[in-house]
Amino acid sequence: MEVKVEGGGEFCDASYEKICMSTLRDISLESNIDSVYMNCNAAEHVFIISVKIGRVQSPITVSDMTIKGDERLTVTTETYVPKLLDLLWDRYGEKVEQISRLEIALKIDDDEMRKLMSQVVYDPRVDLNTRILDGIDRILPEGARVRHPIRSTGRITIIASENPIKEEWKEKAKAMLSKMTKGDL
Repeated sequence: MEVKVEGGGEFCDASYEKICMSTLRDISLESNIDSVYMNCNAAEHVFIISVKIGRVQSPITVSDMTIKGDERLTVTTETYVPKLLDLLWDRYGEKVEQISRLEIALKIDDDEMRKLMSQVVYDPRVDLNTRILDGIDRILPEGARVRHPIRSTGRITIIASENPIKEEWKEKAKAMLSKMTKGDL
C-alpha cells in the first residue's frame, strides 16, 4: 500500500502518512488498498483523501459454501453460515430447517434449488467500502465533519472541512482524481 500526502508542509505530510498507514493497518485494510492520496490545506481547513481499492475477494455464493443434496445443503465453509441462514429464512421461511451445525434441510423444488445455488450470500466489497469509510473517518481531523464524496470506479474520495464545501475544492478533487487515474499521482 502506497501512501502519499501533500499540501500540509513537511512535518504535517509525514505525520499524516504515518496516521494513514497505521490506521488502515489497524483495521486490516492494507492488503485491500493499492494507494492512498491525501491533500491537506490547513489554511482553508480542507482535506481531500482518495483511496484506490485493490484486491477484493469475489462474492460468496451458496454453491461456494455448500454441497447440494436431495432437499439438503451441507455446509463446507462455516464462516458465512449466519448470513446463509438469514438468506434462507428470509426467502423460504418455514421451508428451512437447520438439522445440525452443517446440515440444512430445504423443502423447495429443483428449479428453485438451482436458482438458490447462484445467490450471493456475502459480498466482501460492500463490507470493504464500509471499512474504508470508517478508516477515512479515523484519519481525517476531528473538526472536518462537513463531507462531500466524489464518485469514481475503484476509488473512494472524500472532501472534508469544517466549512461548507466550496465548488473550487470539488474541482480540485476531480482534477486530482483525473491525475491519479492517469498515474501522475
